[in-house]
Amino acid sequence: MIAYLIRRILYAIPILIGVNLLTFSLFFVVNTADDMARMQLGMKRVTPEAIEKWKQQHGYDKPLLFNAHAEGVRKINDTIFFQKSARMFAFDFGSSNDGRNVAREIQTRMLPSLAIALPTFLIGLLIYITFALLMTLFRATALDTWRVNCGIGCLSRAMRAV
Repeated sequence: MIAYLIRRILYAIPILIGVNLLTFSLFFVVNTADDMARMQLGMKRVTPEAIEKWKQQHGYDKPLLFNAHAEGVRKINDTIFFQKSARMFAFDFGSSNDGRNVAREIQTRMLPSLAIALPTFLIGLLIYITFALLMTLFRATALDTWRVNCGIGCLSRAMRAV
């Protein structure tokens, strides 16, 4: 059992890195560093020098994923992805571009979200466990036969009818 848990945790690491990389890439496809600088500085009458200065102050003047001009490990370390995303795996979320502490923002918004999600999850879990126990209690009865023969089939026929 311990080996299974360790294996599942080790499987989660590349998945988290892949999701992080995909999210990061999609974010920068939609928003370029110049667009972010213009939004922060004001959309109208922003000089290219001001945009470059903002990008340098916030670390957006580096390459996104791979720095071909750097040497050795710095080819990966000296990128926007590494500097913005690597700290998240240690739960150091840093601050947003407008200076707000991201960890504090998550903490303030986490409780209302949990207040909605947790009761729903627990009620659903209770219903599923109750239904599973009823199915084991009434094994080889008409209810069990209906569940096996008609449960999925009736549901799929009803979905096709809609």
